[in-house]
Amino acid sequence: MTRNRFLSSTCGALLALAAITGCGSNAGNEDSTAPGGTETPGQAPQTPAPSPSEQTPGDENTGTPAPGDSDSDTSPDDPVATTPPGGDEDTSTDTDEPSTEPEEPSQAGTDKFGVTMIHPTLAGGEQWFLADDATSDKRFDPQDDITRNSDGSWNIKSDKVRMSVFTSTGYKPDEIATYDREVLASRGYMQSPNDWKNIEMTGFMKLNSASDESDNFDLYARGGKHNDDHEGCEGSSYKGALHFDGRARYQKESWHVSYEQAPYKEVTEPLTGRWVGFKAVMRNTKANGKDAVHLELYLNENADKVSWEKIYDFVDAGDWGGDAEHCGAADGAMPITWGGPIATFRWDSTDDVDFKWLSVREIAPEQ
Repeated sequence: MTRNRFLSSTCGALLALAAITGCGSNAGNEDSTAPGGTETPGQAPQTPAPSPSEQTPGDENTGTPAPGDSDSDTSPDDPVATTPPGGDEDTSTDTDEPSTEPEEPSQAGTDKFGVTMIHPTLAGGEQWFLADDATSDKRFDPQDDITRNSDGSWNIKSDKVRMSVFTSTGYKPDEIATYDREVLASRGYMQSPNDWKNIEMTGFMKLNSASDESDNFDLYARGGKHNDDHEGCEGSSYKGALHFDGRARYQKESWHVSYEQAPYKEVTEPLTGRWVGFKAVMRNTKANGKDAVHLELYLNENADKVSWEKIYDFVDAGDWGGDAEHCGAADGAMPITWGGPIATFRWDSTDDVDFKWLSVREIAPEQ
């Protein structure tokens, strides 16, 4: 007891001598992130309230598909609720208040154009960027004449735009052995193992003139050619849509042409005469222990490459419409969990559009 009181007194007397060790723990040298570490009072992390840019956009409009969309079904069904994986199930179609807040997009760095990425490129994954000489890029097929603007952007004058982007393998339809949905879901791809599947697509567009302001820019993937061949079964896709009048939504194309429409959201002002950035994200996930697809849309309102706002968040958990039995599925509403050899930048009803900084990047599936 006497010895213990002596040591305690000695330690108290030497407290100011930081160089002397042996009394207590390494005071002042704790790592608060290490196991057993403590936070300094008053410095515990706080959970910030979402900024105005992170708020969910206003009321949606569940109207009919936009006129001029020749691929669209004209009788949309109700979609699955926007319940992110792991959230509480919500059977309503009200998507004004998603159950999770938008993630901060600044954590993933920037791409080769200096554009902020929402999700980082998968190490060793597929990626494509609009080439400086886009007319000689064998992985890019604009299917119409494009011309270079003086500022380095590109211009296309067409009322039906389908700009295809191929993986590094290219588009080889003879290597598509089956279109059976059960087989595709089981192996995870339509043509090749490196098909576009978990991806982040980005485009910057300026609508100069359109014949129909209710039409839209589409970014889509998870299929191949969209035509009537093979009973339309090569034409599967998720389509992220940004309408010229400021609305946005996702569409699910189980096959060509068979659409399911998610509700519209009013997300911005009309697009004519200004640059905007637009991203579509699709990545596989799990919902209630089953395969599902998490779909997101982001808008860069002022085209500064940095200020991205999440404008749509949607999960296809396998109960969102569909008639995939047409292509061999056991369940008509099965999610499109496989990749496809073509990703496409698409729009209709336009007279004159500028575009730049297009990219398609493979990202990791959601854990």
